[in-house]
Amino acid sequence: MKTIYLFSGLGADRRVFQNLDLSGFQPVYIDWLTPRPLESLESYIFRLAEHYQIPKQGALVLGVSFGGLCISELAKYYDFEKSILISSVKNKFEIPTVFKLSKLFSVYKLIPTGSSGLLAKKALEWAFGLKSDEEKKLFDAIIQDTDSTFFDWAVDKIIHWDNTQNPVNCLQIHGDKDRIFSISNVDCDIRIKDAGHFMIYNRAKELSFPIRNFLL
Repeated sequence: MKTIYLFSGLGADRRVFQNLDLSGFQPVYIDWLTPRPLESLESYIFRLAEHYQIPKQGALVLGVSFGGLCISELAKYYDFEKSILISSVKNKFEIPTVFKLSKLFSVYKLIPTGSSGLLAKKALEWAFGLKSDEEKKLFDAIIQDTDSTFFDWAVDKIIHWDNTQNPVNCLQIHGDKDRIFSISNVDCDIRIKDAGHFMIYNRAKELSFPIRNFLL
């Protein structure tokens, strides 16, 4: 059974993968480490890869959102057998010019019961394309468990990411209603109709087929 390393998104964790069909593979969930003061993205992903003992050659990796960005950065130094990016970006040109997610998150975390916090919560739900109560409940739990220091550090790394190289042997899947990384900036392999940034969870059944087809 082959191992696949799963990188979750910014403000997310392994719970987002629970609806994905990865039967026949051994998943290793990459939980975010606490960044060191002033740590670069390059230093961080090397430390993450070493911590989880990701092979420098021949690994299968899948990343969502910020996790996909980390895979793209790591692919400059690691020879992955296959990599998959979901609701993510592979180079700096695919990142929106304006990235306001940090401000929304900070307000929501700091004032979760006030009017400002409620507005930020609604804005985040809209940005991630959440619709059902189940999705909103899971997203709320994940956000509350997310470390603010890591979130602010990661958003800064997204904004200042200068990668221009695309990973090889890579499948990029993107929703055409993604409001975090607009598809207008993304040159993807597969476009999922009416799917938002949270499609790894709420469109998992639809994503499972092309993912498995690519990996097998």
